Amino acid sequence: MLGTVSREDKVRYDDFALYKIVPESEFHVQFLKDLQHNDKELDFWNSPTRPGEYVSVVAPPERKNDLEHTLKKRSIYSELMLENIQEAFDAQIYSRKKRSTRAEMHFTGFHTLEDITNWFAYLAETYSDVVTLVTAGTSFEGRNITGVRIARNSGRRAFFLEGGQIGADWLSPTVVCYIVDQLVRGEDPEALAASQDFEWHVFPSVNPDGFEFSDNNVRLWTKNRRPTRGNNIGVDLTRNWNSQWGVNGASHNPADANFIGIGPFSEPETRALSNYIDTIGHNLAGVLSFRGFGQRLLIPFAHSTQPIYNHDDMIIVGRRAMGSLSMKYNTNYQVGTSAAVHDGATGVLADWAKYRFRPPVAFTYHLRDNIGWGFLLPVAQVLPSCEETFDSVMAIIREARFINAL
Repeated sequence: MLGTVSREDKVRYDDFALYKIVPESEFHVQFLKDLQHNDKELDFWNSPTRPGEYVSVVAPPERKNDLEHTLKKRSIYSELMLENIQEAFDAQIYSRKKRSTRAEMHFTGFHTLEDITNWFAYLAETYSDVVTLVTAGTSFEGRNITGVRIARNSGRRAFFLEGGQIGADWLSPTVVCYIVDQLVRGEDPEALAASQDFEWHVFPSVNPDGFEFSDNNVRLWTKNRRPTRGNNIGVDLTRNWNSQWGVNGASHNPADANFIGIGPFSEPETRALSNYIDTIGHNLAGVLSFRGFGQRLLIPFAHSTQPIYNHDDMIIVGRRAMGSLSMKYNTNYQVGTSAAVHDGATGVLADWAKYRFRPPVAFTYHLRDNIGWGFLLPVAQVLPSCEETFDSVMAIIREARFINAL
């Protein structure tokens, strides 16, 4: 519904409501799919997939009663999560503005792009024997796609980590930065060993234009900012990779939030990042892609439920790692291919990397939560999400080694 918003606009969401809707039959799922396709005033944060899987939907004030009525008429369960989502967004924004110095990165709230960039520069200066500032390329609007290379020993096999492909996803950049902090400055013995045994190439915000636009203009903006057809702007970068591109789970309509572009790697951000991964692909041990939300750990490949490559080994590693993730806060993740446990959307980064380079480890994280908050994740859950996700990354390495996958 916001596909044509310009750089000058500042959208507020006063009295916009967030609903959790749970279809209980295939009829309900199809009705919600039709509603998502036809009603552009409603903002679907995730697509209807199967009975029992909830959908988060935002309705403007003038549509609340109508939405509730049409759902009740069809006996579709709905729960009003928030009556005014702007209040929740204000709390998230406050958590980003109230601190901190260049040398310190807090993890009790969300980060701005400027925070991340400045902190990375500080790490590269202060820990120059370990951290190198790297740039994969530039976005459509000319922003650097900035990351760090962490290496205590040269010639080691590489892990590639990324977050922030979705502009409105403020959680994954913060989680990825926490992993960087632990690898560089943490006291955890496993983190030190991981930074000695592997080199790490980490990019927390690979959609900087969308991230900035979400911060300054439209909090719910998900795509990048390249103009497409008509007055529409943006492509869903999470579906723009050359692995079964366009086969399932996305839209060819440029007005939609999940528009996949005119072809794989049509976007400067995905082209730049894929070119960067090409430079380390021969040495790639693992690829970890992070995004919110849904509490799932997905393994390649999204288009199939059949075992491909080392599918069975990665199911074992993933389930054990999610067991480690659950220890601190009892957070539970589903593990499997996207076709088996999620929406089956193809064209994702981890699938492309797995097919092209065959790294033993390739996972896509869908971080907290799974109860309906989505992009409105309360600030109090940021640090726990960082801590448990870091625990799981260390467990992935540990468990992959245990079964001789690494």
